[in-house]
Amino acid sequence: MLKNYFIVAVRNFWRNKVFSFINILGLSIGICTSLAIFLIVSYDLSFDHFHKDTNRIYRVVSSLKSMGEESPGPGVTINLPGAITRELTGVNAVVPLYTWDKYPDITVDAGISKVVVFKKQKNIVFTNADYFKVFNYTWLTGSPQASLSKPYQVVLTQSAARLYFPQLLYTQVTGRQLVIDTTTVTVSGIVKDITQNTDLTFTAFLSQPSLTKILFKGEDLWDDNEPSSQVFVKLSPGTTPARLTANINALYARHYKPATGNNVSLSFALQPLGDLHFNAGYGNYFNNHLAHKPTLWALLAVAAFILLLACINFINLATAQASKRAKEIGLRKTMGGSKKQLVFQFLSETFLLTLMAALLSVILIPFLLKLFSGFIPRGVTFNIVKQPGILIFLFTLVTAVSLLSGFYPAVILSSCKPVLVLKNSSGNMGKSRFAWMRRFLIVTQFVIAQVFIIATIIVCRQINYSVNSNLGFKKDGIIYFNTYFSRNQAQRQVLLQKIR
Repeated sequence: MLKNYFIVAVRNFWRNKVFSFINILGLSIGICTSLAIFLIVSYDLSFDHFHKDTNRIYRVVSSLKSMGEESPGPGVTINLPGAITRELTGVNAVVPLYTWDKYPDITVDAGISKVVVFKKQKNIVFTNADYFKVFNYTWLTGSPQASLSKPYQVVLTQSAARLYFPQLLYTQVTGRQLVIDTTTVTVSGIVKDITQNTDLTFTAFLSQPSLTKILFKGEDLWDDNEPSSQVFVKLSPGTTPARLTANINALYARHYKPATGNNVSLSFALQPLGDLHFNAGYGNYFNNHLAHKPTLWALLAVAAFILLLACINFINLATAQASKRAKEIGLRKTMGGSKKQLVFQFLSETFLLTLMAALLSVILIPFLLKLFSGFIPRGVTFNIVKQPGILIFLFTLVTAVSLLSGFYPAVILSSCKPVLVLKNSSGNMGKSRFAWMRRFLIVTQFVIAQVFIIATIIVCRQINYSVNSNLGFKKDGIIYFNTYFSRNQAQRQVLLQKIR
């Protein structure tokens, strides 16, 4: 029976080549667009979900209030991480992170009087052993307990080790020295690169004791917070974020007493790790790509709408072919074919058409991603072998589209009465109780097409206006930059004076 359905479907496709081509092309465009949106959304939603106990990992963020204005930021005071470790309970691990304001050069002794300098290396961070307890890394050499316990130690990722020491094995790299900026450090361990999507893109981890030796020289820094200094905490089971937030703010109040007349206040909150990729107010590291959740949900709605439009187009084309297949349907019913069998046959034809459209979309999607690469995050890729979720998505999509676009035409076509066919009255199929639905779908399709055309014209005119309109001043030679908030008003005045 299935073989017969397949043979009949192939014959029908071959007999109606133009009709089949239009249907496959329309469905493939809808499926290809939906697949591209699926890749973008699944990419952004996958960030840092692979760490163990993700729901208990938070970043401590701050809010600075001054002169009636509130400035949120990811930075904390330099001494806060150590104080949390010593004085607060309910925390499994405290991970201080400090990134250099400037991107230092790294100098490597390549042997035989040859020195190689790697300019402006940015993925460098000061941290402690708790970093590797909270975030999932696999160690190739060294250990998390000892590798970051002393000053002037550095742990590299395998990609960084290959970059700086391309001729050496990982075991040979351990014990080698690097000069970061002007400080000599020793490689104490190597960890595997994270292959999953993450905002934690560090490649060199300097030991936390090195921070006071290299940059701060033992200074007591409770009165200044900056984005370079951040801290992650992993809550103990049973500890609530609200409770720890209150404890951190009380801790800060105990250690820092603002000067009389200082109207600047600093408070802290906890940001979930899952929010790191989506919150532009706090940002992530090194200006890496951030996503916007409402935009992702809107993209999913657009994908569903495009698919629905493709299904409506398929239904309209299929029902328009009803009269051409009236004789076939009449003969099948005369020979004993049931309505159920006819519905199954037409659904199987729709499934084959949708399957061919899906295969065509798989061929087109790499070109689509390349064409719109300027609008798509760099990490979005298409690889069925390495991304099994794509196969699940395509199977679900093909099944849903086949049912959505094939069920109504199948019911319409299978409802043909053999008597009317024998009397050459197949045109009466259009006067069935389903005719109102067909008219509604046709009107809907034309209305949507007109709305899209009008919207495209309006957007084009808006873009042309914003690009070419006269702003009233010459833009040449004007630059803009921002500075992080500083409590020291004198520094602001010095900066303004220097610029003048």
